[in-house]
Amino acid sequence: MPQKPLTLAEANRRLDAINGYILAGYRPMGQAIKAAAADLGMNPNSLWTSLTGIKTKHGLVPLEIPELGAVPRKAPGLTFPVFPSDEIPTSEILDHLERQYAQQATAAAARKWFSIAVDDNLPIAINWFGDPHLGSPGCNIKLLRRDVEIVAKTPGMFGGNVGDTVDNWGGRLLRLYAESDVSKKTERQLARWFLQDSGVPWLIWLHGNHESMSSEFKLYMDGLGAEQVPMIDWRAQFKVTFPNGAEMRIDAAHDHKGHSMWNDLHGQERASVMEEQADIYIAGHRHNWAFKVKETVDGRVVNLVRCRGYKFLDDYAVRWQFPQQQQGASMVTLLDPVTDSPTERIRVFADTRAAADYLTYLRGRYAKRKAA
Repeated sequence: MPQKPLTLAEANRRLDAINGYILAGYRPMGQAIKAAAADLGMNPNSLWTSLTGIKTKHGLVPLEIPELGAVPRKAPGLTFPVFPSDEIPTSEILDHLERQYAQQATAAAARKWFSIAVDDNLPIAINWFGDPHLGSPGCNIKLLRRDVEIVAKTPGMFGGNVGDTVDNWGGRLLRLYAESDVSKKTERQLARWFLQDSGVPWLIWLHGNHESMSSEFKLYMDGLGAEQVPMIDWRAQFKVTFPNGAEMRIDAAHDHKGHSMWNDLHGQERASVMEEQADIYIAGHRHNWAFKVKETVDGRVVNLVRCRGYKFLDDYAVRWQFPQQQQGASMVTLLDPVTDSPTERIRVFADTRAAADYLTYLRGRYAKRKAA
């Protein structure tokens, strides 16, 4: 029994489906018909066969697909210039990308467990300045200046910055500059003082999340500190070495992965168990402080530390009911390369002045012993 001719509406529906895929670049015609048939719920062969009836009954055909390689016909009597390509040859781009990757891989490897060498065997201390947030209305400048002065004047004491030197608001938080009397320019001035003019002998400097809110600040600080101190994004894993062969491994991060409402040191605990071995795991970021010394199942004595930072007035903490602690703005790790005791080679202090006093006493005792 012969099939009934297609209605004009059905013919147009089928051609519209085919033409849509032709305009989308489907080549050859069979590919366009196959895709259209899937949309129409038809067998591709049935759709192709129906085109003959559509042409006979309604005089309609799909759009014409230009022959492959067809080019526009240029106007007679004209000679056009031949323009050179503005593209660098692909092989050269690939060569450049290969060299770039090799350079970046070399640089990344050099930042993994690099060594900072101490010139003598006297004990040293690293004052880990918790998130300073210089210029923030809530920054405890008086306490910060006290700790800066102590570190600057105490022989053998060095500074470590765990990041968030300034607020450096960016993105959707840019509006918060309206709540501060300090401009971006003044923030940079304060950061420059902290790095170059405060008198702190820096041992390590980290960039935290606030440095990255507006990336030009991080680039600015990298340029200032490039030859003064290692400046590392977020996390530095390094060794402090002494002439007598003593070595302390430090895993310092703006924050370590992992969080628990029951354990302020969860991130450092996790790193000590699941990541590479270190003697000290230290971080900031969360605006609370704690430290813990423990012996692991394999006999290592590890020190887990978190710095509170100097932002003592914090609307965010009030709104979300986070504790606003009053101690531990900086934490100090004292490194003793002489002692044989695993529990004495590293000591942790929650007060810069107390740490400086003990360091001075210990260095004096060792110096007298050496002189005798």
